[in-house]
Amino acid sequence: MIRPPRTLRTSVTVVVLLALAGLPAAAQGSGGVTTVVSASTFDSTLARLERAAVAKGLTIALKLDHAAAAKRANLPLRPTTLVIAGNPAAGTPLMQADRSIGVELPLRFLVWEGDDGKARVSYDPIKSIAARHSVTGKDELLARMTTAIEGIVAEATR
Repeated sequence: MIRPPRTLRTSVTVVVLLALAGLPAAAQGSGGVTTVVSASTFDSTLARLERAAVAKGLTIALKLDHAAAAKRANLPLRPTTLVIAGNPAAGTPLMQADRSIGVELPLRFLVWEGDDGKARVSYDPIKSIAARHSVTGKDELLARMTTAIEGIVAEATR
């Protein structure tokens, strides 16, 4: 019998346990992007994400409606909106550690509707972003930011 690698078995076990517990499973996609399926509609998920981000102290810098832009180009695209939000008190220390991280800040949350009609929120975990830019010595800040980001996404997708 060929057994899958331990990390794959562990990942499958975690997803199965989350499903059995009735909790949404966050899927790690290509490039480290995390996607969470929402229990709500696209519009509700987008509105909740914005409210949760503001409640956590983030400022919405931009909302980009990709579907509307696609429509103007006469191309079909299911509802897809990018929300860019940040907090200079959190982002600036990361940029002080390595200025190049500014290409990925403020944070980006993509709210989108899949072919199955379910809304999703995709985001790049802040620890992955920091690792790409070799930011070190900011573990406490990154932990706080991770908790806030995961809370925003959980609130949006409930």
